[in-house]
Amino acid sequence: MSQETTKNGQEARSYLMLLVGDERATSDAALGIALRASGYSLRVHIIEFQKTGRERGEVVAASLLTGLSLTQYGTLSSEQTPTESNDLGTTAERAEAAMREAGVHVRQRVTNILILDGVLSLIKAGLVSDDAILDLVDRAAPWLDIVATGLEASERLKKSANSLTLMETIKETTHAVRDLRRGIHY
Repeated sequence: MSQETTKNGQEARSYLMLLVGDERATSDAALGIALRASGYSLRVHIIEFQKTGRERGEVVAASLLTGLSLTQYGTLSSEQTPTESNDLGTTAERAEAAMREAGVHVRQRVTNILILDGVLSLIKAGLVSDDAILDLVDRAAPWLDIVATGLEASERLKKSANSLTLMETIKETTHAVRDLRRGIHY
């Protein structure tokens, strides 16, 4: 852990936020955080564990906003979520590479917010361990906030998190891929 301390003498720690539930909603919330942080000139990096595709709005936005960067390690197109496609959306090798990149951002100590989009969905499948996420938090500078999203989180991660938001879609009409709305769904 970082050796810095807070005003009351406790050891300072990176902030861990979990956004858990509907995969589109958790990603949308994380992207909102990235947009807001960019407005404050914070350095934000988004790692999309399950998504791919340059046609995604967030890929274009990241190229236009100062201090916001994004990488993708997934295999799912903009029209898919893992739940909808019955696919994890990545491979073990890609997930491992994404976690290595997250480690680089932690070590470099220049990123203010690191968003691990979809990482929580890979824990149950055994592609990422909750130990790996907690290790990132332990090694991170106190000013680095880590946001992890996904379908579900382990009890251990829930207990360690500073913030846990459960997101549920209450109503959505049944739609085919052709009905997805640009800017709303991707």
